Amino acid sequence: MFPFSVTRKLAASPQPQPAGQSGCELIAFDAEQLNVFSAEVRYCEPHWHPAPELILVLSGSFSIAVSQDTHQLAAGEMLYINAEEVHSLEAHATASSLLTVQFSPGLFNKTHPVPRLEYRSMRSSLTPSDSHVYRALASLVAHLIQQASPFSRIAAVYLLLDALEKAGSPALQSQIHARDVVMIKECIEFINLHYEEDLTLGQLAEQAGVSYHHFSRTFKKVSNHNFKEYLTLIRTNKARQLLKDTHIPITEISQICGFREHKHLIFAFNKYCSMTPTDFRKRYLSSLNVPQPEMTEDCRCLPLNEALLKQLVAFSGQPAVSRIKQ
Repeated sequence: MFPFSVTRKLAASPQPQPAGQSGCELIAFDAEQLNVFSAEVRYCEPHWHPAPELILVLSGSFSIAVSQDTHQLAAGEMLYINAEEVHSLEAHATASSLLTVQFSPGLFNKTHPVPRLEYRSMRSSLTPSDSHVYRALASLVAHLIQQASPFSRIAAVYLLLDALEKAGSPALQSQIHARDVVMIKECIEFINLHYEEDLTLGQLAEQAGVSYHHFSRTFKKVSNHNFKEYLTLIRTNKARQLLKDTHIPITEISQICGFREHKHLIFAFNKYCSMTPTDFRKRYLSSLNVPQPEMTEDCRCLPLNEALLKQLVAFSGQPAVSRIKQ
């Protein structure tokens, strides 16, 4: 099971996406109708899912931007992200890691609608309802690790959703018009596909049929980045991949990725990677000679194992989860 940057790359296809799905994360869900992964993550660009997601910080700290809010999460704290909400995250400490549960749309129907919740836990003020969520999450992970029976595993998924619904509160109605959210999502997808072109905010505003100022304000509200910042971030991400996977000269990479001048690429790398493109390439090449866990872009995938389970149980403050009966 892999995080966003991996699943999107693995699932990339030249085939057109279904209506309404363009730009959202592509995930291959398993028999449990969810994707669970643990990983060290440095940052993840704005994206969204067709179903909810639960994030638990295992170590370090993260800033997670969701719609118009930014949440600072420390180790042991959780955040529930509603379906279709644009979100991004950035680690604020070395080796920050998280556990993510991505639910499948297949879990929900008219009888069992997708929960729209406001929920995050705080280690400084853990409530009984929070403890219930931690225990339900630990139980789900135990079912997956121990490969319990299929019906038992799917039951654990619904018990986690039930715990979240009881612990959370109904989500407030978004102050951003749904039409504007769709517009910005389409523009994000356009940027992701045409980042190497000389894109301007005015060009995209005209393409969307709205004023320059309305587009600028709405883009910031939905993505939590201003237009120029987001475009630079995407170009930097693409340059990072070329630096790792090719021997193309760095000056040429800057042009391929849409940077007008080489110095702009250097500035972006210093800002987002805390090093120059040259240092990034040297560090990556030297790391190839050192045995290490699987690395993919800004993620290092971690195993779902008994050590992780013990950590989840410790967060809950409850007795250890017993072995699942087969």
